[in-house]
Amino acid sequence: MPRSEFRDRRVAVAGAGVSGLAVARAVKSLGGFPTVLDQSPGDQPRVMAAVDQLEAAGIDVVTGWHGRLDPTDHDLLVVSPGIPPHHPVFEDMEGQTIGEIEFAYRIAEAPILAITGTNGKSTSTVMLWKILDGGGFGAQLCGNIAGSGYPEQVFTTAALNTSAEGCLVAEVSSAQLETVSTWRPRVATITNITDDHRDRYPNFNDYAAAKLNLFKNMGEGDTIIWNSDEPSVTRQMVEEASNGARIIAFSPSGENLADGQTRRRGDTIWLSGQEVHKNDLPFLGEHNIANAMMAWEMACGLVGEAHIGMFNGLMAFRSLENRMELLGTKNGVRIINNSMCTNPMAVVKSSQSLEGKHHLIMGGNTKNMDFSPLHDYLKSSPHKVYLFGPSPDGLQAMLGGGWPVFETLKEAFLAAANQASEGETVMLAPGCASASPYANFRERGAAFKEIAKEWLENDTNQTP
Repeated sequence: MPRSEFRDRRVAVAGAGVSGLAVARAVKSLGGFPTVLDQSPGDQPRVMAAVDQLEAAGIDVVTGWHGRLDPTDHDLLVVSPGIPPHHPVFEDMEGQTIGEIEFAYRIAEAPILAITGTNGKSTSTVMLWKILDGGGFGAQLCGNIAGSGYPEQVFTTAALNTSAEGCLVAEVSSAQLETVSTWRPRVATITNITDDHRDRYPNFNDYAAAKLNLFKNMGEGDTIIWNSDEPSVTRQMVEEASNGARIIAFSPSGENLADGQTRRRGDTIWLSGQEVHKNDLPFLGEHNIANAMMAWEMACGLVGEAHIGMFNGLMAFRSLENRMELLGTKNGVRIINNSMCTNPMAVVKSSQSLEGKHHLIMGGNTKNMDFSPLHDYLKSSPHKVYLFGPSPDGLQAMLGGGWPVFETLKEAFLAAANQASEGETVMLAPGCASASPYANFRERGAAFKEIAKEWLENDTNQTP
């Protein structure tokens, strides 16, 4: 779509977070008239900082917004993913509302490669970016990805500043996909769809439908990458969600349908003919082999034939912060920060990807999720769980009871580290969203890293 569609338009932007600020700046740069609305009072530090930035840019801002709009006052509303789907402003601005990724798509000149899913999307997104960056394709890492330790950008900012010769590698969330209308990535995939975000979606089907919106406008000339080993995303689901896009299948196990440019036999993987042994890859776990094969197929879906620069880009990949992040080893005990592990199946998948016995540190906001798959997994495994944080009783019951409970993350870590033996792993794998005293997974991960660093550098073991 031409960027000129926003010239002289009165655009309300709901939410003064980083995506809202980026949309407002973009609208102004394109000749429109943005007004940023935020329901938080103006005396909050976050809001005060946003107001300062907006006013300096000559952009109108309303704090303490009451949540309603007169549709005659604005031509368009752009909502952030933080706005819940049943917010009354959607009724006020019916037919005049889009989300941030829809806005970014409409102003983008570069092709978009998009990844969503319950688990693995951030790692797959960075792998894809590394592959394309290594190939010299002007890739920009953007979207919902956060706290990765890589040079991520707000989607709108990347879309505005990237030419048609580059490409946008974007992680997108179910919340962002709720409000798409013309959105159409050039290449896209869903890693998996398992139970999550029950605090936003009344049932699993609504959550899955939001994820599948990724494909709804894709058709001839577009490519969908499909993991034929993944039971939660079937080929039928993909075909029904799209409109005739090319579907390329790959099989991380090497045992199912595959027609792309990756192959596997045992511990040997071929990436467009480039042979690599599993143990030579720069990451841990079977799930990351699947992520790498998916990312490779997506890159090939955009550029066609691969070359050595792309392979070198993948081999330069290093673990993201807070995602299976190896912090070190002491006395043969491996310490992993997996703070971004925020649902029960993520715990299962992360644990299954590692050998040996695991000491899993869990706790936080359960988001009304179903923990029975994790309960069953733990029941049949030698692994141990250490619960921490406020109100652990509900999680304790869903996991079958009997696990030790600790008031703080540090106490849980020290207990786990002191119980672990050579060849075993201590992993922060909360299985839950963050809860007090941590505002988000980044704060939780940073705290864990400080605790682990102290233990790793201490010559003597500590006790909780």
